Amino acid sequence: MQRPQQLRELFSAFDPRVISGPISHYGGLRQSAETFCEIAPASSAEIADALGTAYRHGVPVRIRGQGHGLNGASLPGAGELLLRTERLGDVRFEAEGTVTAGGGAVLWDVRDVVERHGFTVPVVNDGHAGPSVAGFIAAGGFGPGSSLHGGFWENVAAVTLVDGTGRLRRVGRGDALFPWLFGAMGQLGVVAEATLELVPRDRADPPPYPTGSGAAREVVAASRELKGPGPDEYERDEQLVWFTLFTPGKRLAVAQARIAALEAAHAGLLDYRRRYAYPIRQRRPVPPLVYPRDEPFFAVGSWGALRLPPGDAAGPLRAYAEELTRHAVELGCRRYIQSEATWDVDAYRACFGDETYEALRKLKAQHDPALLLNRGAVFAP
Repeated sequence: MQRPQQLRELFSAFDPRVISGPISHYGGLRQSAETFCEIAPASSAEIADALGTAYRHGVPVRIRGQGHGLNGASLPGAGELLLRTERLGDVRFEAEGTVTAGGGAVLWDVRDVVERHGFTVPVVNDGHAGPSVAGFIAAGGFGPGSSLHGGFWENVAAVTLVDGTGRLRRVGRGDALFPWLFGAMGQLGVVAEATLELVPRDRADPPPYPTGSGAAREVVAASRELKGPGPDEYERDEQLVWFTLFTPGKRLAVAQARIAALEAAHAGLLDYRRRYAYPIRQRRPVPPLVYPRDEPFFAVGSWGALRLPPGDAAGPLRAYAEELTRHAVELGCRRYIQSEATWDVDAYRACFGDETYEALRKLKAQHDPALLLNRGAVFAP
């Protein structure tokens, strides 16, 4: 294991920084190592060079965008390098009906850019904090627009990926690897940029596609840390947690009843807010790490602010999560485990099922043979 100062020397070509003081993720349930080394590559080529260096020297790498998840996958441990995507903020209009965005660009910011030109990104997350483009792919991605446009995977045309050996490749929708990137939590590589499909805001009178030097490219600055919550909904010092089941429509009422029972059984855990239910349209094959069947489904769940300090909440939250996983398996549903509180790798095997879990392990061996990327988050280190 190399110390942060040694990593700074090893990655000196990438303007490394040694950070003193731990960082956390959105839920505040876990923290990083006290001291760690981080880099922020500004291009796909720089990411490829950095990951190639990490691969040759056996350095574990954590990938961090906005830190929007709750599972701690983006928090560097001792001797690990943190790769931030904050400088990957390009937004480019290159091909009719699409926009290409850097993996570190906040998805909401990309939407704001294209809406100034009369288009919109049809699926973005709901809530009060925006994940990065790469982070939304890593989680799977759904939102209010999913009732018409399906999951985020339905609206991504291609991804530029750098795998765990430093190999750079373009992965299109027809590539066998493509569906496995959605929900993979960075296990298969770093998403440097993605080409997203657009829809006109006014379908009756669609605008011209942006062209010319003045409109072809913009840069949005990814925030160093997650944007704060909106003051109209809750106080900024609240720690929000959420739990979600993906369920077919025929089991929707049962799933909602199970979640209501869980809330009642864990009444002291969260200040529960109104439960949500999003219909998710299915047009193309559904990524196997998101949902096990090619069919429309619903995202149903509960959320709220912790009533306990994060340090005291781990045990009760784990109990809630384990009960929810049992319900998901029993009902033939799937947890949205990629963005939620999870404590050990066994939870992913239970959630995905043995066949899907082993298929992901084989892909991991191909694209991250040294098992360096987000080590220990999904598979044992």
